[in-house]
Amino acid sequence: MELVGDNHQRLLLSWSSGKDSCWALHQLLQDSGVRVVGLLTTFNSHFQRSAIHGVRMELLRLQAKAIGLPLIEVGLPWPCDNRQYEHFMAVALAS
Repeated sequence: MELVGDNHQRLLLSWSSGKDSCWALHQLLQDSGVRVVGLLTTFNSHFQRSAIHGVRMELLRLQAKAIGLPLIEVGLPWPCDNRQYEHFMAVALAS
């Protein structure tokens, strides 16, 4: 997290589209000390589905649009080993 001039911590929420992600977002939106600036999701580039739940990317994009936050999409190859995962995540977070 990064502290910004208005004393809010800016953060990206790892977004799987599941109930735990939704609950985490709900809780964070209640916290006046943080500002959620985007949703981050990994997806299988071959199947165009989220890496965790297998949700179609189209649905994830619609969720992010309805929530009003940008969706940062981290495409992962299939298959994907841990070294590749770490590389693609580092690139996404650096941007």
